[in-house]
Amino acid sequence: MIKFITDSSADIPAELMQEFDIRSVPTHVIWGDQQYADRVDIQPEEFFRRIQSDPVIPTSSTPSIAEFGMAFDQAIRDGATQIVCMTVSAAFSAINSTAQQAARDFDIPIHVVNSCSISMTAGWQLLAGARLAALGKSIDEVLRKIDEVRKSAVFLAGLDSFVWATRGGRLAHLFRLLNNAFPVKPLVAITTQQGKIEPISLRRTYNSLKEGLVSTFLKLVPDLQNHRLAIMHANAHEHAMELKEKILKIAKPVELIVSSTGPVIGIHTGPKALAFCSARDL
Repeated sequence: MIKFITDSSADIPAELMQEFDIRSVPTHVIWGDQQYADRVDIQPEEFFRRIQSDPVIPTSSTPSIAEFGMAFDQAIRDGATQIVCMTVSAAFSAINSTAQQAARDFDIPIHVVNSCSISMTAGWQLLAGARLAALGKSIDEVLRKIDEVRKSAVFLAGLDSFVWATRGGRLAHLFRLLNNAFPVKPLVAITTQQGKIEPISLRRTYNSLKEGLVSTFLKLVPDLQNHRLAIMHANAHEHAMELKEKILKIAKPVELIVSSTGPVIGIHTGPKALAFCSARDL
């Protein structure tokens, strides 16, 4: 039996986690002298409310080797003979390395996969594998499917502010220089070939950011009707629903969900961020 595990930055909605019995190892939010497990001790709504008023700047930390070990151990007790563990891009975090270290302590095969992305761009990869496993397919077929989906995945995000991203050190130096000249809102992408953030463009207003997000995404994914799409938001549900309406006027994806990103990604995006996460339905 194949069991699936991910870290909480994959942002897979709870109902899909439950449907495919996917376990999440939570990343951690460190806020002053307090530490919270992502989506266990602190939920997205509470997190985004607090960062807008709390003068203390939160940071994040990776799950420990022991935490991954406990997740692997539980999966084995539940009948796993193979485990697929999907992590956030290794270019962003040590989570992938930590999971690999934990996997060495177990006798059954544990396949630690680098998603080369974040949020539901990683989530779609894992869900593709889980759906195939539910049909009784082999581990080789599951891993091959995940790899194929990764190659088709697109992550495109619009940030309302540079503040949080620059604190996390995730933006190109050029963007920082431009923001010193005038306030701008960046549009960024993650390529799953390299798993790194790439600047796309700069916008002056939030409405322009939303327009740029839609137009750029449709250029990147012209055959949207053959894709699964997640519209992710950071405490910006109404704006995400607006994007959903715009997309559905143009094409109907195989699957479309609107969901909130979690606290750990929110540390780097800040409130009002929006993102398109898509993958081809292969």
